[in-house]
Amino acid sequence: MRSPSMSSLRRQSLLCAALISGAGLAAIPERQPSDSATLQRKEAARRVSETPLAVARPPPTTNLCPGVIGNGTVQLGVAPQGHLYVPCATGTTSSGPYGSTDVGLRYVPTQMEAATLGIPCEGWGVASADLGISGFTSASCGQGNVTVESYSASTTTALSVVRVGNTFRVTHRYTPSSATPLLYQVDVTIENLGAVTVNDLRYTRGIDYDVAPNPFSEYVTLAGLLAPSVVGVNTSPFASVDPLAPHPVLPGPVSAYVDLGPSDQGAHFDFRLGALAPGRTRSFRTYYGAAASEPAALNALSTVGASTYSLGQASWDGTGNPLATTPAPAGTFGALSGQPTTFMYGFSPPTPVTSCTVECRINNPNEVYTVDMLGNQDICFTNGTSQIVTVAVFYNQGQRIEYNCGDYGPGIGNLCDFVPGQDTCNAAVFENICSLPYYSCQ
Repeated sequence: MRSPSMSSLRRQSLLCAALISGAGLAAIPERQPSDSATLQRKEAARRVSETPLAVARPPPTTNLCPGVIGNGTVQLGVAPQGHLYVPCATGTTSSGPYGSTDVGLRYVPTQMEAATLGIPCEGWGVASADLGISGFTSASCGQGNVTVESYSASTTTALSVVRVGNTFRVTHRYTPSSATPLLYQVDVTIENLGAVTVNDLRYTRGIDYDVAPNPFSEYVTLAGLLAPSVVGVNTSPFASVDPLAPHPVLPGPVSAYVDLGPSDQGAHFDFRLGALAPGRTRSFRTYYGAAASEPAALNALSTVGASTYSLGQASWDGTGNPLATTPAPAGTFGALSGQPTTFMYGFSPPTPVTSCTVECRINNPNEVYTVDMLGNQDICFTNGTSQIVTVAVFYNQGQRIEYNCGDYGPGIGNLCDFVPGQDTCNAAVFENICSLPYYSCQ
């Protein structure tokens, strides 16, 4: 069930919708145009040329589709540059009109695909707004200033590491969420490779939602828009993911837009992530996923704490077969219920270390914390004899992160303060450690 606040926003959102309607691992140095009008014409032409029946394809040359990963419920196609689009001639054809074997964002129980129909434009971008440097990537809506350093994928996980010129190293790590099968966790780390501080770090993520049974005419919800990290949102399906490019902007500020549509649209977020010193990193967590209904999708996002999110839902009246190769009757049932499939993106901002504690390691329950009353370093004893160094502990989104107490060197500091009684943890030093590229607080 929707909360009263979301229901009250729907009337405002539908009014706003009326007002804003219309609204290889080598370097890729050139910036490709992503004019929205041109892409709209291309997609319209493709719709006319495609029939609702399966399109004839050449015989598969391999049974492998590197980059297609899944957990049995959600399937993603992760390209080497980190965006979502993998051609997969040997894959399962998606349900609904314009079925495709290509994989971007798919819900396995219904085989509904949201990111590869028409013009696949899911992508991301990173920028220093103050230095005027950016890099961005998508399958069909522009790429620029991105070089793949490394890429690996199993059947369930994928890891993409790229450089943006000589300024950034960007890592996207895709893993199944341990909290819910409806989401894939995407951990993003941005490292400043330059010699100067980036004072205004930006990250952009966008997707063109195309949701059966009437692809190219869907409802979109955007929520959590008053979060400090959110600087702009829009529903243009073909907006550039270059953070420095001009982007359409929805009127605001408002906390959410609910059920905008139906029209051919997507979800596009621009985030501001603060300053980043040379040699330091900024990490945060995002999600992609799908569910059989809106309540299930919202529950999954709430479970992982992703309060900024988008939903892509069908224009469908609830009758007919939404999985058939011909369109089913359009209507608001799909937006109100989230059936037959709700696709989603979620964002969790970087979590600063505001407090931490000194404890024994969690992997050995036999360790006993022993306080040194003289102000020397406390010790953990195992079986009364073995002395083990204590650890500093910080919880990030429910995940325990621990590092050994000790001096981490100039510019970082001593993680634990050795005082009479139980030792204390230095949160500022823990934050420094989290920002180093060879440590991780995700």
